[in-house]
Amino acid sequence: MELGVQVIGDYEHLLKIARITESSKAVALALADHYLYGSDPSEYDAPAYDSLFQTAALARDTDRVELVMLVSPITFRHPAVYAKGAITIDEISRGRFTLGLGTGWHDDEHSYHGIEYPDRKVRFAQLADAFGYVHGYLDRPEQGYEGDYYRFTGFDSHPKARRNGRRLLIGGSGAFKTPTLAGRHADEFNLYHHDPDGIAERIAVMRRAAEESGRDPDGILISTCLPMIGGDSETELLEVAAGLAARSGADPEDLLTRYRERGIQVGSWRQHRDWLERMQEAGIERTYLQLAASVDWHLEKALTELT
Repeated sequence: MELGVQVIGDYEHLLKIARITESSKAVALALADHYLYGSDPSEYDAPAYDSLFQTAALARDTDRVELVMLVSPITFRHPAVYAKGAITIDEISRGRFTLGLGTGWHDDEHSYHGIEYPDRKVRFAQLADAFGYVHGYLDRPEQGYEGDYYRFTGFDSHPKARRNGRRLLIGGSGAFKTPTLAGRHADEFNLYHHDPDGIAERIAVMRRAAEESGRDPDGILISTCLPMIGGDSETELLEVAAGLAARSGADPEDLLTRYRERGIQVGSWRQHRDWLERMQEAGIERTYLQLAASVDWHLEKALTELT
């Protein structure tokens, strides 16, 4: 099982986490892309930056790890911006960037910023169209693309996109639309789904879609995310929670309780290793550690215990 790290925060924190990640056996550093963090207005004071710009900076300040956008809502930017941005960041990083796209899900971050936010059915149609656009722009720009929402004229574009390796990721939890798009277009399929039976079903849909599109399903990386806090005692877990709570003034015990209620994996390192083993048996090839990077010394411990 490969491990990656997902991080959010100001650039000083990102760079610290990037250096910890590069000094470990982890293979990738991923950034979420939100304009608001939190699930309700009481949490919206958490700083939110533009992750696409932060990733471009990390492309210069890192040397080894893959840089992954996990994931950007198609509602935020036109596919042309994503295509040109991906080519640009990939060049800066010397071929280490993977662009991840999704439908978006955070209602308030759209309404607060005045970003158009159609219903989920339309967003999925836009996402499928955007993948067709970006995939076409990276592989065959001279042919152009004509979709229901997006289009570009065929021309000999420059600079050329890298053709080999991972470049596009789709993430989501759906049982059919997301894995189908992954099979048709993506180089990495990130399943935010943790039931082994459901994972197997989604991988099967992805593989069929890839084969029907003339693509090799074995070439598509299958990944997931693990929102986690690790420690071998309640005292150790509370120390991590205290580090997390320092920014908000929350009570560490209350914070741990809320995390457990929200399904975040809070437990011993053995429990986390067992979880990773179950995911690997289900077909997952890479797991991104979420929340672990909020406290730098906790991430160092996690990467030591889990790699």
